[in-house]
Amino acid sequence: MKTCSFAGHANIFNKEEFKIRLKNEIINLIENKNVTTFYSGGKGDFDWLCANTLKEIKKDYPFIKSYLVRAYMPTRKDSYEEDLYKQIFDSTIYPEIENIPRRLAILKRNEWMINNSNFLIAYVKYDGGALKTLKYGERRNIEIINIAEVD
Repeated sequence: MKTCSFAGHANIFNKEEFKIRLKNEIINLIENKNVTTFYSGGKGDFDWLCANTLKEIKKDYPFIKSYLVRAYMPTRKDSYEEDLYKQIFDSTIYPEIENIPRRLAILKRNEWMINNSNFLIAYVKYDGGALKTLKYGERRNIEIINIAEVD
């Protein structure tokens, strides 16, 4: 079983264009690299584009799993957000980062995702948290596919 994480900017434009590239990359990983598990942070446009694309792909590849990896422990039960997560993801994961200061939680969650992945599909065009995650992935020597790069 191989794993892929996603990291990208909170705001993306031309979603339909990038969705096509994203879908092709995910299918390639499933069919040619034996990836069956996907991790998402569930925070910005790119994370939700990935999650919804995976949900579509699961119709043809029902054996894949999609997980929301939380940066913060949930505080409310039965909220709208929790119901949405249940519709989109197979399950949620909360890494052992509860003793991390809140301001570092997303960074540490992203590092956990990279540390537990063989691949990273990214949408990174400029500086920010997504770039930090991509650079961390480079240091960890996982295979990175940046769909924001123009061929």
